[in-house]
Amino acid sequence: MKSKVFALMLALTMAVFALTGCTNSKGEVLTLYDANGLKIEREGAQTRIYDLEGDAEYTFTTHRVKKSTAEPVTAAQTTADTDTITIQTVHGLIIVTSKATGTTLYIK
Repeated sequence: MKSKVFALMLALTMAVFALTGCTNSKGEVLTLYDANGLKIEREGAQTRIYDLEGDAEYTFTTHRVKKSTAEPVTAAQTTADTDTITIQTVHGLIIVTSKATGTTLYIK
């Protein structure tokens, strides 16, 4: 009798988790910047950069890592350099420069 009650409770608990959305669902899309040639959106841990003039899309995913004793990064790393934009990363920072307008955006 006790095993049946335990099995029933376990099944109900699992059903509650399945029905209440305890899954990895994406968050809402937040527009960080929107101009004629450049659009930047964040959805959960993903940041998407749309180069509208160059017809390209770049996606960055934020990962949480445990700090280490490694040598710190002192210079930005260039991720993309096109005729229309330059994207650099350093630590958790994304630096986007629009070559058309000369605008530089810092995204944390």
